[in-house]
Amino acid sequence: MPSPDQYKSSFGDGSLKKANASVLQTGRRDAARHDLTEFSGWNPRMRFSGNSRDYGWETVTGRARDLDENNGWINAGLDRRVESVIGVRIRLSAQPKHELLGRDFKWRMGWTADVQARFDVWGNDIEKRCDARRRFSFGAIAKLAYLGYCRDGDAAAEIRDNRRGMANTTNIMLIEPERIETPPLLKHEEGPRLRDGICYDENGGAIGYYVRSGHPDDPNIGFEQERWSYIPAKGKTGRAKFVHVFSPRRADQNRGISKLAEVMLPAKMLDRVDRAEVNAALKSAMLSLFIKSPGTTDDIEAALGAPASDAVAMDPWIDAYLNYREQNPVFVDGAQVNHLLPDEDIHTPERSSPNSNYPDFAKFVLQKVAGSLGVSYPQISQDWAGINYSSARAMLNELWRSFLEDRHFFTQQFLTPIYAAWLEVEVANGDIKIPGGPANFYRRKTAICMAEWIGPGRGSVDPLKEANADNLQEAAGRKSTVESILERGRDPVDVMAEERWLRDARREHGLPDQNFNVKTEAGDGSDDGAGGGTEEDRDGDGIPREAEKHRKKNEGESA
Repeated sequence: MPSPDQYKSSFGDGSLKKANASVLQTGRRDAARHDLTEFSGWNPRMRFSGNSRDYGWETVTGRARDLDENNGWINAGLDRRVESVIGVRIRLSAQPKHELLGRDFKWRMGWTADVQARFDVWGNDIEKRCDARRRFSFGAIAKLAYLGYCRDGDAAAEIRDNRRGMANTTNIMLIEPERIETPPLLKHEEGPRLRDGICYDENGGAIGYYVRSGHPDDPNIGFEQERWSYIPAKGKTGRAKFVHVFSPRRADQNRGISKLAEVMLPAKMLDRVDRAEVNAALKSAMLSLFIKSPGTTDDIEAALGAPASDAVAMDPWIDAYLNYREQNPVFVDGAQVNHLLPDEDIHTPERSSPNSNYPDFAKFVLQKVAGSLGVSYPQISQDWAGINYSSARAMLNELWRSFLEDRHFFTQQFLTPIYAAWLEVEVANGDIKIPGGPANFYRRKTAICMAEWIGPGRGSVDPLKEANADNLQEAAGRKSTVESILERGRDPVDVMAEERWLRDARREHGLPDQNFNVKTEAGDGSDDGAGGGTEEDRDGDGIPREAEKHRKKNEGESA
């Protein structure tokens, strides 16, 4: 490749444009150039991600909460996300590794049934004793924590122990993330081992949190807001004492950022345009009719015989006429007829809109908001026009992957440590038995405390088609019945128990077992309509009692 000097000599005086010379000498990509108009003035720093205050965390979080409280679109988008990922009734599905505990699958199912039943009673206690403030059930706590995780970027909770009449003393107190901060007297010590109220070990792992006793903006907290408590991340036995979850975008990041950060500007723009449209409609409704007169004000006064001063009375004839029409208005089919003066006319102003492209603009902004929140545009706007089965199915598939990924991350980081802390107390109390004794709980803690969480179901666009698809997948061995049940948000163990109870109850009442050998008609493959098998025609092909006919035919041939 020719050297830069050779290029210069080929141009006579050796002059080259600065941009070309820079590219030739350094070989930089276009993304690193500064001479392009699109990159002019765009020189962001490679800032350190471990200090949230450097990028205005308080401002971003405050604006996110304001949008949630005052913007219906944002509020709806957050609600759709929360109810799809967590819901209000998320349930534990204990998954101990029985192989490592020297037990079989039958033992595992019996053990998990006992654990899940006890956890369900604790989490849905009618006195809400699982909540330190005694306001919410465990499912509602999880829902509120996930809302904060999406809107604020962080979710935090202290795991406490208080005797409240329950054998298990575990309870949870949600902590708003702004209460986690370094005390003023320790600000000078901030560094690799203390940042934004979080203490770290030599490897950067969180070992404790400084939590302000009161909210910094509470006007009535008194001296309590000036007191900070140090809460260790784990107790002496390794039991979680404080859980803090956020979704990092960089390795050194120690605080989360709101999912709304990227769309705050367009969302605020939409808010302003929306108000302008409503104000324009309101003004148009209030000033809907005008009376257009051919003369000036003096002409009208002269025509009406207006007095020159207060001492002169109005023309008696005009006064009598106006009083008569006021007392005897003319109505035609319920509509009042008003009498105008000569040459007067009614003028209706046309409604003017600040932005004739408002619907398209609103759709564009809401699509950006939906993409940032991980929900679909129709979910936020409730505009389902133009959605057919194929597009709805594709949309549901994309959303479902996002929901599952976020559910797994949040529950494993936030809910599973709470479950492990609860289970440790159950084992210590002797209410839950561990193979090898209570001491083995600490040796095999991970194997014992592994869990999944069952949230809201996947939903269906066309239940018939999707049920048939599940049946085909299960018959081919590519999918289990358990997986299909979990996709509907149900616990397979509960479904099986209900099926067994229903079967026994039907037999007890002298009813036949349910017929599950029913297939839909082949049909013409269209989206509309669906046939089904009957008791006479099991496979729905229009030929009744085929199995019985085949059996009789085979008996006749054998005879």
